[in-house]
Parts: sequence; structure tokens; C-alpha cells
Amino acid sequence: MRLFFLPAAAALAVAAFAQSDRGSITGTITDPAGAVVPGASVTAIDLETGTRYEANTTPTGNYTVSQVPAGTYEISVEVQGFRKFVQRGVRIFATQTARIDVSLQVGGTTEVVTVNADAPLLKTESAEQSTTVSREKLNELPLNFGARGNTSAASIRNPYSFVTLVPGGNISSYSSIKLNGAPLNTYQVRVEGQEANNQRLMIRQDQVQPSVESLEEMSVQSNNFAAEFGQVTGGMFNLTVKSGTKQLRGSIFEYFVNEAFNAGIPFTNNRRGGLVRPINRRHNFGGSLGGPIYIPKLYNGRNRSFFFFALERFPQKQVVGGTLATMPTDAMRGGDFSEALTGRALTSTLDPLGRSILENVAYDPQTTRTVNGQVVRDPFVRNATPASRLDPVALKSQALIPKATRSGRINNWDQAYDAETVKSIATLKFDHDLSRLGKASFYWSRYFGPHFNGADGLPVPLSQVRRIHTNTHTFRLNYDVPVRPTVLVHAGVGFLRTPSRTRASRMVRKLNLFETAGDNPWRRR
Repeated sequence: MRLFFLPAAAALAVAAFAQSDRGSITGTITDPAGAVVPGASVTAIDLETGTRYEANTTPTGNYTVSQVPAGTYEISVEVQGFRKFVQRGVRIFATQTARIDVSLQVGGTTEVVTVNADAPLLKTESAEQSTTVSREKLNELPLNFGARGNTSAASIRNPYSFVTLVPGGNISSYSSIKLNGAPLNTYQVRVEGQEANNQRLMIRQDQVQPSVESLEEMSVQSNNFAAEFGQVTGGMFNLTVKSGTKQLRGSIFEYFVNEAFNAGIPFTNNRRGGLVRPINRRHNFGGSLGGPIYIPKLYNGRNRSFFFFALERFPQKQVVGGTLATMPTDAMRGGDFSEALTGRALTSTLDPLGRSILENVAYDPQTTRTVNGQVVRDPFVRNATPASRLDPVALKSQALIPKATRSGRINNWDQAYDAETVKSIATLKFDHDLSRLGKASFYWSRYFGPHFNGADGLPVPLSQVRRIHTNTHTFRLNYDVPVRPTVLVHAGVGFLRTPSRTRASRMVRKLNLFETAGDNPWRRR
């Protein structure tokens, strides 16, 4: 099944090459009199990598530079008899089209007209409704430890949390996303131009997410997007990953939480003269490094080959509590239920021996007999079962039940449990310029994180808690090749694998407590 999937995916990707995470630049070139200028050479240069994208104007003076990766560009226009036009600071966003119209001035090509201001990127080419969250917002807006629902749900930084910046966008729990009120399964996520939905569990897109540190931008198209993006009604996410640049650049970050900085729980005593502060230790740290691929005396890819690597980790150690439950007292564990006696009669009717039927009385099964046609038993003395009568298997089971932490018969157990976890996301990307043969890009990321189906504070095998280990690998390979000045083919192949393995920790060791010399149904086979 897996061997078949890769070539099939490649064939589908080539057939659907129009679907991408790239942007476009379009416009019209005119002379001072307003007449169109055919045959003008238009070049877009990525200011970070130096990569060039070229096009020529048509007989109607129009041009389009398609399949341009997100980033900041310099646009230049050259044609004989006119001054060269250069405009810097043109920001291109994924899936969006920037219109740059140019009015040339008469002169020699050695003369240059330079515009340094950013281009006003008005959306005049389409009626789509979209919002772009740039890398500046991704890193500057507060996002750390974004718990939703309860405090134990805090997790590694989630880029989908920024959907709240989109009109009509909403997120709850980990990554239950809704756009314009549409159901959960009506949106689509694309990473590096190819689908990256968690088809196993749509409400857990965080299990296949890229690292926030690795993202160049996140574009959310919520309405009127191009027909090339099929099978989408609610909206579409396009996530673009950073690439290496001509300069070696990196980043490092650390966000942390510690109970020492928290306020104590009111009316408590930690026996050291202070208030109780439950353990709550979280870290979200990592960094990135990108630049040209350069191996001294072997390979110099300063203007052709680039790499980018990012790693983000989230370790958490936390004790979650605050809920009270009821556990048997120490006396009850030893078979003594005298404290449960209330002296209250359950009914006015007496048993055949003329005794009242009292609440919470424990009866000895070895005294069972028939009196006047009715079955009767005698209560245990002081409502306590003799220690010699307690079943050893039952005592083994009882040993797994937590002991009461408070006095009293009810609400005597603080339901506290450890919420310890480590999540990580690694990212690697390579870009290579093949000159006239095109451009190639490879992307890989790995998300690892244990998730829990709930928590009850009970040990295995009494606990219903299971650790669900998710280990997601995402691969992308994209290739752009120019066929002629007005035609560019983009082909891509991708693979996403999201296995989940359920495990109950220490189960085998706990089950060994039940093993005896005789036949035992609890024995591990």
C-alpha cells in the first residue's frame, strides 16, 4: 500500500500542478503617452536569495510572473529606448497576486529609475477574501502555552491559533478550527503547496502542524478563492516554510513557566510557612539556522543552494489537582466498617428474629440460615470483617486504589495526577537553483508528541488513561521549470504519515502483582 502511494501521488501532483503555495506578479507596461509596450523584459529578484524569475510583456503590454515563492522582491523592467525601471520592497504573499503597473520614461537603458517605497498591493485581480499572517506576527504576537479548556491542555506553539485574526475564524480545544461557521471537515490545510490535513482526526490538526519558528507566513483564504483549489468550502490554509538566504542567519528562543512565579492557593499550608503552589513547569524553546550551502574546497552554493533547519521543543511537568473524590478509609481497607454505622433503620419492618434492619450493616455470609421460611444472616461483630476472612486477590486489587488524603468518609481524596509530556517539531528544507533547468525544493518535518485520552489519577490497570504517541513525518518535493517566457510548470510530490500508538505505561509491572502459583486469569500470556 505504501509503495503504491508514492508514484500515485507523483502522478496526481503533476496533473494538478496549478495548485501551489506560490504567489504571482502581474501588470501592464506603458510608455509616457499611455501606449502599451510589448516585448519588455520583466525580472523579479528575491532579495534574500538572489533567485531570478523572468517574463516578457505580450503584444498588449501585459506580463505575469507566476509561481513566485512568498518573500520580498525587486522588480525591474527593461526595453530598448526607455530607462530601466526598478522597484524594491514588493512583498509577495502565498496564493495572492500583486499588481505592479509601470510607466516607463524615454531614455537609455543605462539610466535607472528606482522606486524604494513598498508597492500598494491592492487586490484588483480577484475577488477572493484572504488574510495573511506574516512571520513578524507569528513571532511577535503572544502565542505561548496557549491552553484552551483546561490548564493541562497547554501545548507547543500552534500556528492555527492565529485563525482568530481572520474574520469569521474560530479555534477551540487543541485545533478544532471553523471558518465562517462551516463544519470542521470543510477546510483544507496546505503546507508547501500540498495537502496536509489530519484525515484521521480533523479536530487534531496540531498533530501534523509545522513549527511556528519555521514559518514564513500563513495565508487563510476564506471566500471566493480560485477554482483550482477543489474540495474546499469552509476555507483554506496555506503555510509557507522559510528558506535559507545568501547570509547565514539564525534564531534562538526560550519561554518558560515555573510554579515559583505563581500565586499560592488561598487557605493552604505547605508546612514551610507558605501557601501550596502545585508543580507547574513548562518550557517552549528552540531555534533555527539557515543560509547558503558551502563546503570549503568542495562546493560553493552561495547563490544557488540554500538550507534551513529549525527545532522546537515543549517539555512540561505539572501536577494537576483541585478535584475531590471518595476513597475507602484505612479502617475500611482492613475490613472495619464500624464508622459507616449510623443507627438509622431502613424500614419499620423487623427481620424474622425481631431485629431492626439498620443502614450500612455488613452481614456474615457464613451465618446464612432459614428462619420461618426466610433467609437471615448475622451482622459482623462491630461491623468488621476478620482479617483472616479477607481475600488475598481482593487485597492485591485494593492495593492499587489510592489511599485517602483527607479525614472523613466522603470527599477525602485529592484527585491529583502528573501531567508530564515532551513535544517536539523538527524542520529541514533545501532549495536549489538549477538556472535554466528550473528550481527544486525539498521539505521535511517531524512532529512528535504524546497525547492523553483523559486523566483520573488512578494507576494502571485501574486507570482509563492511555498515552497516545503521535510521530508524524511530512515530506514535500517541488520542482519549477520554465517552458517558455509565458509558461511555467510546477510539479510536486508529497507524503504525510501520521501513526498513533497507544500505550499504558508500567502496565506489565503492575499486572505482575496479581500473579500467583495457581491458575490466574490476570497472568500475562
